[in-house]
Amino acid sequence: MKIRMILLFFIYLLLTTHYSLFAYSPGKNSFSFLKIPVSARISASNGGSVLAEGRDAWYKNPAALAFKIESNFEFSRNAWFLHTYMNTVSFNRWHFGLRLSQYSISDKERDLSGFPVSEFENRYSVLNFSYGFKLKRYTGFGITYKKISQKIYHENYNHSAFDFGLLLLPNVRTSIGIVLSNFGSKKKFLEVKEALPTEFLFGVRYKMGRFFISSEAKYNPDEKMLYLLGLEFKKTKNFTLRIGSSYQDDLNISFGIGLEEENYFLDIAFLPNGTFDYSLITSAGLRF
Repeated sequence: MKIRMILLFFIYLLLTTHYSLFAYSPGKNSFSFLKIPVSARISASNGGSVLAEGRDAWYKNPAALAFKIESNFEFSRNAWFLHTYMNTVSFNRWHFGLRLSQYSISDKERDLSGFPVSEFENRYSVLNFSYGFKLKRYTGFGITYKKISQKIYHENYNHSAFDFGLLLLPNVRTSIGIVLSNFGSKKKFLEVKEALPTEFLFGVRYKMGRFFISSEAKYNPDEKMLYLLGLEFKKTKNFTLRIGSSYQDDLNISFGIGLEEENYFLDIAFLPNGTFDYSLITSAGLRF
């Protein structure tokens, strides 16, 4: 009964937000920074909606916190294109997760003719509070509240958003995930109301020995359907190889590695950015 109610809840959110929240193209407004990846592991091989294990499993789908995942303190550094930088600190324990992401994006102030007159940085921060619980023994539900702070063109703005996630583990090899991310109302910037980059993600993950295969579909009415494929190969206990594809018009191949030594870990990911070649994301931290 609980699972049925949760599924109906997801359908209701999709139907009620289709017109109101997707009115503006994501990636082209003041909330575009929310689409920048925060995890090197997930970025390299995708599968963020279906991870039930690992230190960053709850980043994309908070329902992972319903299951027993190790406690971690992690720091991530993201060097994105166009002089965009992001630092993330996260901590999770038991069924709770806390994550702070801070962004800085260089920009130029221009006069009426378009000539640059000064340089400045737009700054953004997102504080995430996540919680996951079990609906049944092998079914978890999670929610993330996001407190968003922005400084754009010397003006300060605050907003809120939510992520909802459902995770099912039908057997020891398979996981199925559903995520609705960045759900919330529009925000007025100057004279224009802009919408959050809300998106719906559905995925399946299958384990075959040391191989982990994931397949996802990402839905957003303002863009073409995005199909995500990923492969993780745990070569040894301390070394993992990853490769993924975000297929839209091109394959968009991503790849990366993961290193672990006792309680320390390091993940590196290279992500395609079209004419900007590849962006580098690194994640390092401590497990306890």
